[in-house]
Formats: sequence, C-alpha cells, structure tokens
Amino acid sequence: MVKQYAIIFMVTYLGEIISKSINFSFPGPVIGMLILFILLERKLINLDFVEKGANNILLNLAIFFIPPGVGLISALELLNGNVLKIVITMMITTIITMGTTGLTVQYLINRREK
Repeated sequence: MVKQYAIIFMVTYLGEIISKSINFSFPGPVIGMLILFILLERKLINLDFVEKGANNILLNLAIFFIPPGVGLISALELLNGNVLKIVITMMITTIITMGTTGLTVQYLINRREK
C-alpha cells in the first residue's frame, strides 16, 4: 500500500514541479493526475500498482477538504459582498461539469459498445 501511495504522490509532486517550473497558473496536482492518466492509459504503469491506494484515498477524500474549508471560513469577510456572484458561478460551473461528465461518459459507453 505504501508503494501505491508513493507512486500517486510522486506523480502528483512531479505535476507540482512542472507547474512551478513553467510558471503557468494550472494546478500542479491536476497536471500530476493528467500524467498519471497518461501513464495508465499507455500501460506504462499497471492499474494494480495504484488501484488500492487510489481507492483508499477516494474513501477518505473528505479529509482533504478540511484545510480549504477552514481557510474559507477565516476569509469570510472577503466573501461578504460577493455571495451572489459566487453562487451564480457555482451553479453555472456545476451545470457545465455535469454536462461535460455526461457527454464524456456517453462517449465512452458508445466507444466500448463498438
């Protein structure tokens, strides 16, 4: 299990290094997960090497949201005048995310059936 966590976190750290080195405002962990996806898709890393560790991280995902939640509460006065804008943005991005996810899943289902 430690080996699986190490692979996941090394790839995430690599994404962070890439993000900092190219000075691009794209989150390092997202780049890392894209790298991990490419490695898995190209079969450079076997799914068995990371599956149990990834599932365990997903089961405990709520723990990773505690620090940002505390940070948000401590900056509540900054959000005071922008609540409507934030709610509208959240609604629009949720609809876009749901639509994109649905279309992607539908595409993958159709691709698998062919």
